[in-house]
Amino acid sequence: MIRLVPVALLLAIELLIFYQVNPAFAYPFRGLIHLYIAYWYYSARKSVLTLTDRLFIVSCLIPAFTPIPIFLFGFTWGTLVEVVLLLVSYQLLIKIYRLEGARIKLTNNLRTFIRVVVPFVLFPLVYFVISIFNIHRYDVVLILSVYLLQIMYMSVLSAYLPFEEKSKLSITMGMFFIMFASGTSFHRVYITPFAFDYGIVRIAANLGRILLVTGLLNRAYRKPVFGRRN
Repeated sequence: MIRLVPVALLLAIELLIFYQVNPAFAYPFRGLIHLYIAYWYYSARKSVLTLTDRLFIVSCLIPAFTPIPIFLFGFTWGTLVEVVLLLVSYQLLIKIYRLEGARIKLTNNLRTFIRVVVPFVLFPLVYFVISIFNIHRYDVVLILSVYLLQIMYMSVLSAYLPFEEKSKLSITMGMFFIMFASGTSFHRVYITPFAFDYGIVRIAANLGRILLVTGLLNRAYRKPVFGRRN
């Protein structure tokens, strides 16, 4: 629990500066949060670092630098670069899940698939289809479509990790909050801003990352059951 204090303090400072001072001055604190989360994970696993651990640390570091392109290239190109960087980060998470044994098998796990397809596939797709009627740029729709497909696949894949339920639930919930943060960010940027929209995005995104850290640090694999009759 003590590990959460720096995240909460940095997030409070970030939001205070964003809303009360200048949004541009808040972004360094956004980066510091991701750097701290990467350090938190590294410090807990440094004695037994695996490929999964290394990939996850990199996936935590990438979002620390995603605000920079907007300052360098302006909003349009900067946002595109930011999306590409986030896609790279999500590709690393997909690689991690597959390394850990996640496989989507409809025949053996149809019940699990039905349980995750509604929040991770059906709802996001319906929302996206409804929302794109308010977007009049085909390039933006194309980029966001690729982004959506990847994050949906990543989220569904997380539900098939061969971990015990507690570890898997933490990771799956983390994916839910990351997807929610992405959808909220998409709405505030391309549809219409709303009250405390940036705060909701940042709280959800950080909560998602914290749940991923918790799930991976405490991951326990399910023990195979021998001799079970189907």
